[in-house]
Amino acid sequence: MDAGPQPIADKAEADQVRRQAQAVYIKAFISAAILTALALIQ
Repeated sequence: MDAGPQPIADKAEADQVRRQAQAVYIKAFISAAILTALALIQ
């Protein structure tokens, strides 16, 4: 973990990591949108 970014040789593993990262981005966007909406409503 301390060596910095490491390339992923296995295509299936790289695809899985990419899907997990996309899920994190989507959850972060939805959370930010909900919190922004709540802040604007009050």
